[in-house]
Amino acid sequence: MIPGTTTRRVACGDVTLAVREAGDGPPVVMLHGFPELGYSWRHQVPALAGAGYRAMAPDTRGYGESDRPAAVEDYGIQRLISDTVALIDDAGGHAHLVGHDWGGGVAWATAALHPAKVRSLGILNAPHPVASAEARRESEAQRAKSWYMLLFQFPGIAERWFEADDWAQLRAMVFDNAAPGTFTDADVDVFLGVFREEGAVTAALNYYRANMPPEAWLRDPPALPPVTVPTMIVWGEGDTYLGEELLERSAAKCAGELRVERLPGVSHWVQQEAPDAVNRHLIDWLSSH
Repeated sequence: MIPGTTTRRVACGDVTLAVREAGDGPPVVMLHGFPELGYSWRHQVPALAGAGYRAMAPDTRGYGESDRPAAVEDYGIQRLISDTVALIDDAGGHAHLVGHDWGGGVAWATAALHPAKVRSLGILNAPHPVASAEARRESEAQRAKSWYMLLFQFPGIAERWFEADDWAQLRAMVFDNAAPGTFTDADVDVFLGVFREEGAVTAALNYYRANMPPEAWLRDPPALPPVTVPTMIVWGEGDTYLGEELLERSAAKCAGELRVERLPGVSHWVQQEAPDAVNRHLIDWLSSH
């Protein structure tokens, strides 16, 4: 689906993931978010490959052409971290790691728990998991922005909500939430074509059901070590789902080198809405690490 790439299947424990890649050189593993695909990095893969990197864009478990386990517990954070470590090991045991949205949350956790495997960390509009949990407990404003996470807990109901009226809610949440022209008709067809497959919406929702059940809003945040690997955060300031408070809370979890790049007016779908700016920041960051 991304021109100029090849697709491989990589065994990651209990699942096999489809990985689109291009280029030679230091590996860069890019993790997409919800409800997206490795295709979300269609602007970054050729740019990074052209800059001398091996760009790797998997469909994470449950998405696209990757395996789609049925059980909710198959989407717990430890499984997602294990998948990421397996991808890094497949790339040689050491890689730059970039993540957006859910992929960013997994990237944060992987870097915190497996720093020896992560050469550098790039985060695009994704809160650190502890920062996210803290904000849901302590910030009325962020709780209001996160309302959909509770809706997603209802099996069958959330699926029907997404699918109704020709996917009106998914269109509103993703495609209509970005600046005009961010998603072409062909892009929309790619995403919706995948989510029309049996079980695809449920698999995506299981990320929330496995890791953010209602009781998680009441208990103490998870414990993670500080992030010591070099970290760059690129943040679209027009994000309607993640308040800037999350950026500040996440930055505070970094104990090593930290760089923050703000993109005024850019939505949550940052690498697709502002690809030139994101590519420029990523290539400059990677070249210095």
